[in-house]
Amino acid sequence: MKFFRRLVSPLIVFIGIQLAWVLVVVFWISWFVRNNRKFRDLAEKYGPGLPQSGLDWVVLVEGLVLLIAILAGVYVIFLYWRRQTSLAREQRNFISQVSHEFKTPLASLQLHLETIRLRRPDQQQLDFFLETMLEDTVRLRSLVDNLLDASRLEQKRIRLDLKPDNLSQLVSEFLKQKTATLPENARLTLDLTPNIYSWIDRAAMQMVLRNLLENALIYSNGPPVIHVSLKAEGARCHLCFADQGRGISAKDRKKVFRMFYRVRKSDETIRGSGLGLFIVKAVIWRHKGKVWLESKGLGHGTSFHILLPRIEPAEGESHA
Repeated sequence: MKFFRRLVSPLIVFIGIQLAWVLVVVFWISWFVRNNRKFRDLAEKYGPGLPQSGLDWVVLVEGLVLLIAILAGVYVIFLYWRRQTSLAREQRNFISQVSHEFKTPLASLQLHLETIRLRRPDQQQLDFFLETMLEDTVRLRSLVDNLLDASRLEQKRIRLDLKPDNLSQLVSEFLKQKTATLPENARLTLDLTPNIYSWIDRAAMQMVLRNLLENALIYSNGPPVIHVSLKAEGARCHLCFADQGRGISAKDRKKVFRMFYRVRKSDETIRGSGLGLFIVKAVIWRHKGKVWLESKGLGHGTSFHILLPRIEPAEGESHA
């Protein structure tokens, strides 16, 4: 079974298609050359009044055009099949990862609840248990939210309620609320130009901020160091999340916004669903914005950039 899977890998299939097409072309040309004399004799016998000079080459060219059209169709089918194969593989990995993501906090919750039921811990230990259980519920809620949001975005069932709003205030308030939930050794710095307005859906934009923050925390090397900036650039708002984490290789930069895609080594386990950046891109696109990332490579951190249409504060205040 494993040998068969290797045999039908996309690369082997692509090479096989190319070889088959070359063989068919060679066969067609050789067959045509061998039978060219017969074509001429038939043309002279049954159509002596017809010009013969270019008739044979017309037949050859028509055959080649037909073969090229067939090759193009097969190539399109191959690309679609390869994409579906890749998506199916990512879905299998996603199901395995999400199952683990659910089981870990649930097992922790069950363990702490059973411990509390079997023996009453002292107040200090009880407080520790409660804090851990709250963290587990937050983790579960974040995972469930991402699953539901990604499903609705993919099926285009989310309708954003875009209103003029103070983006600077929204980003500041959200991140300051999250400061208390960051790891003790994490460092989050803000450089936000005040009173930058844009047409935004507050709930959807908070979804974007949450996923960018979680992504920076998950892929940090050592203590997380995150810098968030917001600037006005002409008719655009420029929001940037920069971290000093593991960075992203060139081959992964165009893939990280795909649904289910995760940047990780084959032998490592990283928490998360692989949906966060897909949600970020989908939401920003619906805000008529643009999102991209910059990274100098592995070990050099990553910066996520978002551009949104900017409006004047007076316009936002008049519609608020």
